[in-house]
Amino acid sequence: MNQDIYAEWLVKRKTPAWVPLAWILFVIALLGSILFTMMNQFGFIAFMLVIVAFYFIAQRFKVEYEYIFVTNELSIDRILSQKSRKRMITISMSDVEKVVPFGSHDLDFIKNNPTVKPVDYSSGDKSNDAKKYAILFSKGGQQVIYFEPNEHVLKCMKTVAPHKIFLADAANGTNRIA
Repeated sequence: MNQDIYAEWLVKRKTPAWVPLAWILFVIALLGSILFTMMNQFGFIAFMLVIVAFYFIAQRFKVEYEYIFVTNELSIDRILSQKSRKRMITISMSDVEKVVPFGSHDLDFIKNNPTVKPVDYSSGDKSNDAKKYAILFSKGGQQVIYFEPNEHVLKCMKTVAPHKIFLADAANGTNRIA
């Protein structure tokens, strides 16, 4: 009998504020390279360089994070433009110190500790901070990761490590262990 615990969740990253500016700069660079093509024999190379550069930059406009929890490990993948996937990190629950809601007092040590830099694998939406959680873990030093799991992912994590997962209590804004 297979005893694997499995959950997955996909979170779309909020579009950064610099994207409209990047589109405007791309159009300006494209028009400039077209003019350069008309005036110079090497202009076609500049035109192609602008198109290739923007192709690679535009892939970063649409970012999604997928959280996959299997038995005792949480994997976080970054998906660019629904085309390329890269495993960002895999965390074993044995390395996890605790999982707490974003804004918890357990995260206060980050403010005064320049060696711990949190990594954000969430939607980046400030209005969704109530759904955001932080994973504190030790893997080559103390690290903190922000992510936005759904109830099923949290329940699976709690099944594996019940004393490490602290859930947000929406009624009064406090943490609850159960």
